[in-house]
Amino acid sequence: MDMSDPIASVTPMSNPTRVLRSDITAPTGSFDDDAAIALVSQFCVTHDVGHRTGYTIVAALDRALRIASVIGPDPRWRRMHRWSGNRDIEDAPGTVRLRDERDTLYNHFVATMPEAEWLPPNTIVSARRWARHCEPMRRAVHLGLGWILPIHGEVLLVPMPTTRYQSADTDVVHCDTGRPAIEWSDGTGRFHLHGVEFDEALYRCVLAGELSVRMISSRCTREQRPVALRYLRFDSARQAGAAPIGGGLHRLPLPPRLARDRTAGPGRCLYFRRLGDSQSIQWVDPQSVFDDPEALLRAERDAFPLRCL
Repeated sequence: MDMSDPIASVTPMSNPTRVLRSDITAPTGSFDDDAAIALVSQFCVTHDVGHRTGYTIVAALDRALRIASVIGPDPRWRRMHRWSGNRDIEDAPGTVRLRDERDTLYNHFVATMPEAEWLPPNTIVSARRWARHCEPMRRAVHLGLGWILPIHGEVLLVPMPTTRYQSADTDVVHCDTGRPAIEWSDGTGRFHLHGVEFDEALYRCVLAGELSVRMISSRCTREQRPVALRYLRFDSARQAGAAPIGGGLHRLPLPPRLARDRTAGPGRCLYFRRLGDSQSIQWVDPQSVFDDPEALLRAERDAFPLRCL
């Protein structure tokens, strides 16, 4: 059921995650370092920036930018900026226009880092942009190369991460299998559920159903709270005061913070059905319980004193 209330629009669990890698054949952990380095080296030699240059694989883009900020960019690459395909990169962070997944990940991970504010705009170069001009870089992109960072005496190579989405037809990053939704080649990354980022500890608590209603209210941000409620267990709902109201439905009174999160629909309670004898619950649109919003409010006031809501 499609429900406009972000807190009420929840399901007991999400579907298994489908892993999408639109232009990458190598899965996380199997990036061919030697082959990628050989291709980038060939590219650098061809463009006269390969003399006395080393090559290093760095698993994560933000890590690579921090290294670049310490060592400094390679001045030989300044002249290449004019034709590198990076004309849409400006000095201010967050100004890379979204052309492909690499640009989206650039904005997500590094565009607002302090280092991005003062380093030259071509410090991070999308491998796909160079691939438009150079066969070795096209082959490197096919291997899974995401970016190159030319620093003093060295070029850093960053493989593309595995990005997991909610479904094949959406760009909402999501993974409920215990892995980062955006996972770098060394296994590190960012954890997301239904497009919302969580730190790893909170993410695992949410997935395990370990958070009570009060914990969701106090530990999660406004964006995280509706997502965390998707994984609420029946016992936790019952401990929070959920009570059966007939027809297989239960009514759960919301703490004040969760009640304030509601942006649509009457009432200050959530309604759900328990799925069999399991701990899973299925949220129900409160307007399908009571056709008359006033009747809904009266029923809630009768069931729970206002001080409990």
